[in-house]
Amino acid sequence: MVDDHPIILSGVGAMIDGQEDLTIVGLAASADEALEGIGKALPDVAVVDISLPGVNGVTLIERLVERFPELGCIALTAHDDPGCLRQVLAAGARGFVVKRSTATDLLQAIRCVLAGDNYVDPALAARILNPRHGTQGDAGNLSERERSVIQLVALGYSNKEISSRLNLSIKTIETYRTRATDKLELHSRAAIVRFAHSNGWLADLQ
Repeated sequence: MVDDHPIILSGVGAMIDGQEDLTIVGLAASADEALEGIGKALPDVAVVDISLPGVNGVTLIERLVERFPELGCIALTAHDDPGCLRQVLAAGARGFVVKRSTATDLLQAIRCVLAGDNYVDPALAARILNPRHGTQGDAGNLSERERSVIQLVALGYSNKEISSRLNLSIKTIETYRTRATDKLELHSRAAIVRFAHSNGWLADLQ
């Protein structure tokens, strides 16, 4: 659990630790503390506050995912805007929980990520999955495999993880990804995330 507010850190940590199936193995108040502590404890999940002093939570999640590929990161934030969610997913997070949500939502997010799934806070999911803006390309031009790959990229999976999930070679995944992004004229991960959200694809994988 990573949060720079002592009351939240201890309170939420104690709540999680009180669950029969969950155990807190470390608390951290900064990115440096988190990197050091996670490196020693090697937890299954890290709950990371986005508004950290110094290195922010989004950057921390990027570093954690790069250093510990098996770690499931959940962003905990006071911001419930789609832009924040896009940044978090692009960084590689597997979950997104708004601080004003209930304790049950956070526990559900942790259990979802532990089970290998992804979680987006209900307070934000409805807004994300109701498209209001046009998209760069036509999703109908994609093959089923191309769509699957782009969905997983939008959720923060690496080519290696997608390869394992779809039981295809990394080279094949790279080919599908390139074809899809060329068809849709999507030239960055952020653009892929926006496109996937605007088409409601995230709902298919929840």
